[in-house]
Parts: sequence; C-alpha cells; structure tokens
Amino acid sequence: MPSAVCPSAVAKPTIPKFIPAAPTKEKLDYVELVNLDLSKFENPETRKSLAKELLDGVIKHGFLTISNHGISDELCESQVNLAHAVMTLPAEEKAPYEATPEEDALGRYVGFKPAGKLGAKGGFHKTLDHYNILTYDPENHQHPEVLRPYVDEVNEVIGFIRHNILRKLLALMAIILEVPEETIASTHAFGKESTEYLRYMIYNPRTDEDNDKYRDLYLAGHTDWGTFTFLFSQPISALQILESSTNTWKWVQYLPQSLVVNVGEALELLTGGLFRATIHRVVKPPADQERHKRIGVIYFARPVDEVELKPIDSPYLKRLGIDKPLDEKVFNMADYLEARKHGYKRLDFDHDRPRTDGYHMDPFHGNY
Repeated sequence: MPSAVCPSAVAKPTIPKFIPAAPTKEKLDYVELVNLDLSKFENPETRKSLAKELLDGVIKHGFLTISNHGISDELCESQVNLAHAVMTLPAEEKAPYEATPEEDALGRYVGFKPAGKLGAKGGFHKTLDHYNILTYDPENHQHPEVLRPYVDEVNEVIGFIRHNILRKLLALMAIILEVPEETIASTHAFGKESTEYLRYMIYNPRTDEDNDKYRDLYLAGHTDWGTFTFLFSQPISALQILESSTNTWKWVQYLPQSLVVNVGEALELLTGGLFRATIHRVVKPPADQERHKRIGVIYFARPVDEVELKPIDSPYLKRLGIDKPLDEKVFNMADYLEARKHGYKRLDFDHDRPRTDGYHMDPFHGNY
C-alpha cells in the first residue's frame, strides 16, 4: 500500500470545517466503474493485473475510481475545508486574484474565473466559481490571504498526485502499450513548460427559475483537454457520464476515500483512441441534496507543452491498427489548448435537454 501523505505538522491558522451533505437516498441509475486498488502496484505480478484493470476501465467508460491512493483522509478533509474557505470569500476579496485578460489569452488559468465580461463570455454563472493553482506556480504569485499559510500543503498535494498517483498510472500505461516507462513518463516531464493545475470549485444552490433557464445543467457535456483528471470524491451526486454503449447518461456514485479519474482528449490522441475521453457533465443534484453547496478539489494532468498529440510509437497500438493520428492536423499540447480555447471541437452534447433560443441560457464552457 502506498505511504500516505498527511497534512503538514507546521502550525497554520484554523479554517472552519466544511460539513458536506449526506449521500443521497434516491435510487439513481449509476454507472459501474472499474476501481483501481493502487496497493497492488508495488508487486510486479499484481501490477500487471492492475494494468489490465486500467485498460478495461478506459475502454469501457474512460472513467474509473482509485482506492488506496495514498492521500490521507485528514489531508483530503483539509483540502476540502480550504477549498470551501477560498471559494466562499466575498467578491471584493476575490477580485484582486481573478485571472487577467493577458493570462486568459495565454491559456494560463490562474486564480479565480473572471466575474466580469471575460467570464460571462464563457457562459459563467454566478453560482459556480473556481480557483486554479498552476503546478508550476511562480514563487511571486500572490494568493488570497486565507490560502497563503497553506501553500506548502497545496504543493504537497500537487506533488503527491503528480509523482505518485499519476506516475503509477503512466507506468501502467507503459505496460499496456508495451513501451519503456520513460517513453510515457517523458510526456509529463517535470520542469518543462506545462499548464497542469489544481482547481478548487464550488457549485452553490440555484433557484428553481435559474435551474429551469439552465436546463438543470451546471457544467455542459464536455470532455477534458489533458491526460488524466483527478477528482476528490465528495458525496453530492451531480456528475454524469455519457455511456457510449447505450448512449444514455449515467450517474457516478459516491465512493468514500476514493479518487474519481477520467481520461482527457490529449490521452485519447496519444493512444489512437484506445484511452477514451468520455463526455461528462454536472447536473442539478437529487432533491435531498440540491440545497447544499458542492465543493470540488480537482487536479488536471497534461502533457508538457512541446509534446505532439499523435499516437505513441507502440507495438500494441500497431497490432490494433490505431497507430495513426486521429485528427487531420497534429497539434502540440500548447497549440491544442489554444485551438480548444477558441472553439475548436466545441460541440453540444446535451441533446436530451432541448434548448429554446431566447429563453435557455448556456451553462459554463471553460478550460478543462
């Protein structure tokens, strides 16, 4: 079992404890996801079986859960408390830390989502907000006062996800693709230009009128842009995935002490479609949870900027006949993000919720 990373012992100001909603009692149509038990990673034999489980998960759904990941319950709770404290700051305290137009133009999403015209342009709703912290955050970058004493803890979380959990998934990928570990690890080489980041997110309850205008959508159907996305499990049911085998939306079930992980577009392109970027969205929670705040702690992993998004030179992909680029134009990661940011591949996936022009509003389309 991986050694657990815990909150730093250095004294920090106390942050109020966030009390999450109880798990829903409603019977929802849940998707059955593969769970990866990372305690099996250290043994070479069980590592091979773990690679098979990962392959099964990414082929079936592009979503899975991870248990025994090594992040302690105390650190998970501390991060949720911190996320809640940051996301519930008054608007005037958030304003100095909003992403600037220049940062937005460069795709460097740091700080809070802009609340003015820049944010509204993306369909940003006032009840939804997020705060991004770059993995390669400049030392002189200023954070809100409540966050500053916890920067070391934030860096511990980022470092553990990146050097422990992500590294293990990349090693399992190498087994699947029958290539050296370094071939896969080099796509995420530490120290090179990259836009990986940790995100704190809040979904505040909406009025019935707003829910109607937004078709009960908080985040429209989309795929993430990177390789793997890691979501700290939380009890409010709102995440849905579009199951390709049935073309129906399924709910993702709450699994305590786990991480929910999904494949992004960059990984789909790097594997010729073997690892599938699954369409997912966030919707209004069940009735017994819809009046509660939903707090998210999410890590978005991405290849370094220079990596070309074309299939890795893999014997396995060649045998499957999926070793050719999926897209006509091959971008590197930085250029792909720029293209996606300006509308490339933006599609409407929420066909089950018809939209009336002039009445229904578009939910948030942001940087994933």
